[in-house]
Amino acid sequence: MSIPVALADLAAAIAAPGTGDHPYLLTTGGTHPKAVHVAPVPAADGTLLLPSPGGGSLRNAATRPGVTVVWPPADAPGFSLLVDGTARVVGDDLVVAPTSAVLHKPVATDDATAGRPFWVSAFLDVAPAHWDRVPAFWAAVSGSTLSVPRGDANEFTTLVPPGGHDHLRAQRVATGPADAPTRLHLDLHVPDPGRAARRAVGLGARVVHRSEHGYVVLDSPGGLPFCLVAHPAALRTPPVAWPGGRSLVDQVCLDAPAALHDDEAAFWGALTGWPARPSDLRGFTALHRPAGQPLRLLVQAVDDDRPRVTAHLDVACDDREAEVARHVALGAEVRDRRQWWSVLADPSGAPYCVVDRTP
Repeated sequence: MSIPVALADLAAAIAAPGTGDHPYLLTTGGTHPKAVHVAPVPAADGTLLLPSPGGGSLRNAATRPGVTVVWPPADAPGFSLLVDGTARVVGDDLVVAPTSAVLHKPVATDDATAGRPFWVSAFLDVAPAHWDRVPAFWAAVSGSTLSVPRGDANEFTTLVPPGGHDHLRAQRVATGPADAPTRLHLDLHVPDPGRAARRAVGLGARVVHRSEHGYVVLDSPGGLPFCLVAHPAALRTPPVAWPGGRSLVDQVCLDAPAALHDDEAAFWGALTGWPARPSDLRGFTALHRPAGQPLRLLVQAVDDDRPRVTAHLDVACDDREAEVARHVALGAEVRDRRQWWSVLADPSGAPYCVVDRTP
């Protein structure tokens, strides 16, 4: 579950929101390693300047220049950033030339952290009649490229972003009408899917399927499908710049029948560990997203007669008019315009929103 980091991407990994602010320098001078807090400064040549790490660290590095700098995660569970390098003493400072870097897997310390997501992905469940259009549409919307299809029947694809790790995927589904609108489910990436599933059931979820590949498929109390997976990811993709401004697919809105809203919001808050955040809009409950997470979660009370909770994507943008026009040119249809958002439909007829929110 660890992720190699290319040295060209190291500065971005250090600056990522999920990376902790208090790294340690590890040096060796004898039988025991020495650990001290440092404040690395990335330089244009790819080295790291470590100002004034202390006399003991300087002496260790002078005789044994192989060092490691460790960034613990900002939140638990999360990935630690480990950078190995070669140090040289420059006055009272150290200059480290990185030789390798890795984001190291999170560890579950109890049942809560076993089920708390270090990453959240949205999965587009696409009917066969729309498979040729919908993944390509969302790739164009998000500035991504489609991965090589995978799966026994080439039924899976990933929307690979221009930077950071992916948080959008698509699968061709065999159940339901062949031309049904696209549905959406969540993947919660957790340290231990098995323990996480037991905890989710205790909170009111229902197990639908346990895969031999390690992931678990469940339904929320309100009937929204979701998966618990262990696939590693840690670096949030930045907004994509267009001629009309920037945009980013950055939120999943859970559409809950009014009678299910409170219980559904409580379930997702307890499962993720993300506390509810007061909303100025009646009928909405936002969960506070930890640093580094790619997707916000919003629970909305809807007043129609749907029997179970569904979900849709929200796209944040700098200029809603320009962004909506871009989507329409790609094949979307405008369904409604509100004060702070516009409701559109993708080429399968599935709704989503373009929102006045800084991406």
